[in-house]
Amino acid sequence: MFRTSLRNLTAHKLRLALTCLTIVFGVAFVSGVLIFGDSASKAMTDAAKHDYDNVSVSVRTTDAARDDGQLPPLTDGFLAEVRGLPGGAAARGDVSGFTAVVDKKNDLVGPAYTAAGANFSPGPDGTDPEYAFTAGRGPASAGEVAIDAATAEKAGFRVGDRVKVVGDGPVMEKTLSGVFTTDSAKLRTGGTLTLFDTATAQGLFTRPGSFDEITAKAAPGTSDAALLAGIKPLAPGGTKTVTGATLAADDQRAIKSATSSMSTGLLVFAVIALFVGAFVIANTFTMLVAQRTRETALLRAIGATRRQVVRSVRFEALLLGLAGSAAGIAAGAGLALGLKALLAAGDNGLPDGPLVVTAGTVVWSLAVGVGVTVVAAWLPARRAAKVAPVAALRADLPQSAASLVRRNVAGAVVTAAGVALMVLVGQSGTPMETKLLGIVFGAVVALAGIVVLTPLIAGPVIRGLGAVFGKVFGVEGRLAKENALRNPRRTASTAAALMIGLVLVTAMSVFGSSLKGLLDSVALKGITADYTVSSVSHRPLDPGIAATVAGLPDVAASSPSRPATLTVAGKDRDAKALDGEQGFKVLHADFLAGGPEGLRNGLVVSERAAKDNGWKAGDRVPVEFADGKTADLVVGGVYEDSDLLGDYLVSTQTLAPHVQRSGDEMVLVAAVPGKEKQLRSELKAALGDNPALQIQTKDDLRKEFGGAIDQMLTILYGLLGMAIAIAVVGIVNTLAMSVFERTRELGMLRAVGLDRRRMRRMIRLESVAISVFGAGLGIVLGLAAGAFGIMSARGEAAGLEVVVPWDRVGIFLGLAVLVGILAAWWPARRAAKLDVLDALHAE
Repeated sequence: MFRTSLRNLTAHKLRLALTCLTIVFGVAFVSGVLIFGDSASKAMTDAAKHDYDNVSVSVRTTDAARDDGQLPPLTDGFLAEVRGLPGGAAARGDVSGFTAVVDKKNDLVGPAYTAAGANFSPGPDGTDPEYAFTAGRGPASAGEVAIDAATAEKAGFRVGDRVKVVGDGPVMEKTLSGVFTTDSAKLRTGGTLTLFDTATAQGLFTRPGSFDEITAKAAPGTSDAALLAGIKPLAPGGTKTVTGATLAADDQRAIKSATSSMSTGLLVFAVIALFVGAFVIANTFTMLVAQRTRETALLRAIGATRRQVVRSVRFEALLLGLAGSAAGIAAGAGLALGLKALLAAGDNGLPDGPLVVTAGTVVWSLAVGVGVTVVAAWLPARRAAKVAPVAALRADLPQSAASLVRRNVAGAVVTAAGVALMVLVGQSGTPMETKLLGIVFGAVVALAGIVVLTPLIAGPVIRGLGAVFGKVFGVEGRLAKENALRNPRRTASTAAALMIGLVLVTAMSVFGSSLKGLLDSVALKGITADYTVSSVSHRPLDPGIAATVAGLPDVAASSPSRPATLTVAGKDRDAKALDGEQGFKVLHADFLAGGPEGLRNGLVVSERAAKDNGWKAGDRVPVEFADGKTADLVVGGVYEDSDLLGDYLVSTQTLAPHVQRSGDEMVLVAAVPGKEKQLRSELKAALGDNPALQIQTKDDLRKEFGGAIDQMLTILYGLLGMAIAIAVVGIVNTLAMSVFERTRELGMLRAVGLDRRRMRRMIRLESVAISVFGAGLGIVLGLAAGAFGIMSARGEAAGLEVVVPWDRVGIFLGLAVLVGILAAWWPARRAAKLDVLDALHAE
């Protein structure tokens, strides 16, 4: 029987090649993700391994203190104390923040979010061990900077040139004192790094005389633990003191966690691709078993048992799975290299490192590829074994009407259970995260039920399409319909693979369009300003920008939007600070009680916050600020819930005494009527033509947010592209095997007058019918799932409504027709080339 299996594989090489390609695609996705994740983890951990070789103890400002707008308490005085401790060999203070380099065309060098600035901290010999200079020296005064070698080369700067650098405030023009290389983590994955002298860096990023971090190196004979014990009692509040070894271990854990999370997210899409591939594999083996019924009958007649028949089919699946998995692992290595190159092209490359292919990756990839193939072939194998030798001498395997009834009943029950679960969870009062998980699980169950029901659904849908095809294309259209209806299970299984991909793509499109609709409504209704000023890196702005903007002649009103944290009733709450009543001249709020004037010396809250706390306008409530001080504020107004405004608003004047380091999310500006164009020019001039700042209208904001959503959808479409490609391969495979199966019938059609052109058209129409059925069903289910998800999330976002992207739906249907035409190209060409006499004599 094993020899028979091997001969079957070699005899049907062409038929199994496409199925093998399906396995290659799925395993390549899985192995590629695992190889990329392992390679990224090793490259990053190896690069970070020596980050703290010269650090015995580190004292850093805590995350909470930084988030609350408090300045770092690490001063020059504390650094002097650390340097004076016995057992310490050296100590240094570091500060860092956002700084970007501007090229000669007034564009930022590299992405803004990877740009950084830091201080040059020379020792007694005038050098800083963190940086190796290839030209010039470190900055020695406020008028000098040094930049990394890659940035200097990219922008064409040489030592002595005047260089523009920008941060969160005005443009600065400095003299380039030197060019350096470094192993600093700030440049590990691309980006730019600008060095200032320490006093200048402190003025830009913290305050004069203070640092973000102070590190110390133990002298020979002193342990890191001993130095830690000496420094820790001296460290000021709001700081965290740990050894360099602890920081290194924390970084290693963070890297592994980040790469593991990334791999897990990508593996979800790989699982989807494999699930789709299982349909194609099962369909292939079902058709092969049906085409070999006489062969199976002969084997049974000469003594082969049912168990041997099942083992024979499984053995074929095993060999096919091994071959496809091995090729998939090789392709996965190529995919991982491609991902690394893609990131490097976008200035987000990984540190240099080898491609890591672990034994675990190989074992898992083989197990997944072989396992999916063998499991997918299990049911066809059982069907083959159940046919009696005499009955198997018939041309086709008999279909049990009872089994189809049981299948339809089971599919209806599973679908109903999934829908019921979605409705119950969607209407429950559970937290959004739990609700989302429940809805997704219910949707998966419902989708499984729909997959089981596809043969039942296929009949009426294909008949409807066939009626159209018959009227438009005549005989070829009617024959295409009959061919597609000949085996509803086969048609349904082929279409289901495409359906699953379209369900996910359409549902995500509904989510994206609805989110864009929400952002549109927020931007149009909530923002009444003519312009907003913000950072291209989405970092906080220097408060001086708001003051500069407010003084321009054609500004009618302006206000910063400044994030803050307030403690109310023992709980930390996110809040915004606006410039008193000016804030409500550039932002819209529908007041239910009180009004804009309530923000002068009080607190203005949303209806939700008022209800949660039991407040009403005029109440006096205790509020604790980030510096720990408490004040009784009057609730000066209550407004309708707004995602743009949030739940708590205070004035910048009320917040200022409690925040040492403030930054604005944006500055909103309203122009004097009729002076809108002039104001834009004034803003650009006042901000120094700074490429790190963006001046945007409401339409610009809409386009930016919409573009970000479209970019996210494009990435998701790309990740689902593998599943859709596998589905297309499945259609090609089904049609090709169907052509072989119907060789004699096709020869008869040619004999009675169907020419080659019409033969090709018939096969193409059959393919289009299958593609449109799968895509149409997927789109309908995707629209329903997306709409249900949005309706369930309405309570979390005011103004969220279902928006159907009809343009994308039309594109998906058009692509389905194109897929059908392309998938039919090779099978149709093969059918048209059949010799009439040879086809009529085919067995």
